[in-house]
Amino acid sequence: MDRSGTQIGRYQIRELVGSGAMADVYRAYDPEIDRTGAMKILKRDHAVDKEYFNRFLKEAKASGFLTHPNIVTVFDVGKFEEVPYIMMELLEGETLTDTLRRGEKLPIKTVLQAALQLASALDYAHSMGVVHRDIKPDNIIFKVENSSVKIADFGIARRSNPEIHEATQAGMILGTPRYMSPEQARGESVDGRSDLFSLGVVLYEMLTGHKAFDAESMPTLILQIIQEEPEPIRSLCPEVPTGLQAIVNKLLQKKPEKRFQRGRDLQEALERELRNLQDDEEERNYVPIQVKWTAILGGVVALVMTVSALTVFHIQTRMLTEQVIGSGVALATFIASESAVPVLSEDWIGLESIADGAARRNSFAYIILSDHEGTVRAATDKALMGKPLVPPPEAEPVANMEGVAVSNVVRAGGSPIYNFNVPILFKDTQVGRLDLGIGREKLDDVMATTGRVMMVLALTVVLTVLLMVYFFNKLVSRNLLLIKRSLLDLAAGNFSLRISRKWQNEFGVVASAFNALADTVQKAVEKDLSGEESVAQPAAVAQAPARPEAADAGVADGSAATNPDFTIIEPASRS
Repeated sequence: MDRSGTQIGRYQIRELVGSGAMADVYRAYDPEIDRTGAMKILKRDHAVDKEYFNRFLKEAKASGFLTHPNIVTVFDVGKFEEVPYIMMELLEGETLTDTLRRGEKLPIKTVLQAALQLASALDYAHSMGVVHRDIKPDNIIFKVENSSVKIADFGIARRSNPEIHEATQAGMILGTPRYMSPEQARGESVDGRSDLFSLGVVLYEMLTGHKAFDAESMPTLILQIIQEEPEPIRSLCPEVPTGLQAIVNKLLQKKPEKRFQRGRDLQEALERELRNLQDDEEERNYVPIQVKWTAILGGVVALVMTVSALTVFHIQTRMLTEQVIGSGVALATFIASESAVPVLSEDWIGLESIADGAARRNSFAYIILSDHEGTVRAATDKALMGKPLVPPPEAEPVANMEGVAVSNVVRAGGSPIYNFNVPILFKDTQVGRLDLGIGREKLDDVMATTGRVMMVLALTVVLTVLLMVYFFNKLVSRNLLLIKRSLLDLAAGNFSLRISRKWQNEFGVVASAFNALADTVQKAVEKDLSGEESVAQPAAVAQAPARPEAADAGVADGSAATNPDFTIIEPASRS
């Protein structure tokens, strides 16, 4: 029966948002406090059972006082037309069942974060005397994007109060069979450890994607829960950390006394696994300091050297070019002044001797002398003589100094040339024109050699800096590793360890601080053990597992005495 649009007490029923075997859930609005919530209404078929009716109301009220960020808050409990209802927090999201049904592989970190919240919620509920008794994916609201969870439906929860659970018979099997604990399946009385078993079944499914107990018939399923072990997680998902597998296996112990006894105990174990997982992620993403800082400083030095080299190269190129152009302008001006009289007197033989002399000495790429009509009268290239002067093709202007037009041209052979075009003047009257070509090959060779030398210099500087920074940072990293191993060893219970290496720098200050800390811890431990008999060493030391990091430092196996970086300080007396 759809109750959308009806009024139940002060609540306005808006729409049906979900329906289960025992109850319907509606979006409801409370106008008195302007709040929208979820109203869960027991189906009329179940309301006929007075025993279940009374237990539903009493135990829903018992769970209504629970206030925890990972438990759905119950606002109100009542009945309408002899049908009980619960007004509770309305959550946006989906159930864990919906997530698992899609077959998505949940990351280990997501499972751990969700499990931590569930353990915290159950620990709180159990501390308040409330046992859920129906922990299952359907009753867990799960948001994958932020790994947040909330436990819903304490409808069959039991509070440790005779007045509240007097109607619940000890032999009744309550809860969803697939996720119930062995003692619950046998119809025995249960406590918080039953919820922890159910949580173990949920975690098994989240990690593997498989049901821990799966059978087609109820008797077979109950038999599996009571007697059989689920398939090992390592055979289904070997990538699950061994520690997390051990936690789930402990939760799934058939005897309650072999499981975690409190949600807090489970929470602490999960926190350790999450820290281990985060440490592994940091190590995978970890870049050693000698590599990271070497790369950073090397990049900075390379950038500075590149910018400096380019700047110097540009300045040097400009200065050499200006020098070549200045020399060319002076030569062109001199030759033009010397050619003024022969051109004016039409002494073409004298002009040819000038051109021939330049050609023999190979001083210039070419010389072209033309009269005032533009006819070539003398040239290093005899084929041009007597012909009209043709300007150099594709000439690129470079400068104009003292009336000399300088352009950049390329000869047929591909050689770059500076062309100096200067008028031949006689008493400020132009009587002809001179085109003087000076090759750029030597200038380009000089600049290329300069570029190579500067590149080699820059690479040499960068490599030198890289090596120096690398070995310096490696030294720093080694010292940090020594201090890290010392701290881990102290945490593992080796209170007699001291750092004996002497540093005349900040590392020496840190080493002194560590030794002072170790002295204080050792004295505190010895003081606590001073009244015990036959104590060979602190219990923390005797039970502490050997750490791989400490073994690397040569301390976990007792070899610290031979390591010059460490000293073993024996206590003066020990009871």
